[in-house]
Amino acid sequence: MLAASILFLVAIACTSDVASGELNAQNQKLGWMVGKWRSEFGGKIFWPTVPTMTFGEELVILEAPQAKSANIQMMNFSARAWSHSTKDHFHDEWGFITVEPTGNATLMTAGNNGFTTYEVGPVTPNKMVLTLKDIGRISFSRDLPVEDLRRTFIKHDDTYMEQILEMRTATHPKQGYLEHTRVIYTKQKAS
Repeated sequence: MLAASILFLVAIACTSDVASGELNAQNQKLGWMVGKWRSEFGGKIFWPTVPTMTFGEELVILEAPQAKSANIQMMNFSARAWSHSTKDHFHDEWGFITVEPTGNATLMTAGNNGFTTYEVGPVTPNKMVLTLKDIGRISFSRDLPVEDLRRTFIKHDDTYMEQILEMRTATHPKQGYLEHTRVIYTKQKAS
C-alpha cells in the first residue's frame, strides 16, 4: 500500500511545470546531468532469465519548484523506456534527485512496475554512483524481489551520458551485482 501511495504522489508531483531559476550550490554538482537525454537504440537489457534485447529510453532531469516547507531544492527525474523492435512500453520512473550538504546525492523514484526506490551515493565531476538504501513494492508485482541495486551515471562529453544499472534479485547473483541495463544517451537540444 505504501509503495502504491508513493507512486501516486510522485506521479502527480512530476506533472507540474518546472520553475525556472538557478540550481543551489549543492545541486550545481549535478548540473552536468540537467536536461533531456534520449537513446533510440542505445539501451541493452541483460539478465539470466530474460533474452538480451535493445531498448530506447528518454531521461529528463530538470529543476523542480523548491519545497518551501522543507527548504529543500530537488530536481525532477523521469525515465521512460520502450522496446526498440516492437515499440512496446517497458516502464516509467518518476522521482526527485538532490545533493545533500554532505555531498552525496539522493534519488527517490517510483515506477509503473510497482517499485519505489531510495538511492544514495557520491557525486564527482561527471559521475555519480548510487546504491539502494530502501525499496518498496506493491504486493502483487510479478517481478523477482530486488534485493540490492547500484545505478551509475557517467557523462562522457557534452553530447553523451551513460547509465548502468546493476542489481541482485532473490535468485541472481548470490553476492554482488549483475549488470541489468546499460544505456548511452544523446543530449537533446532545449526546446
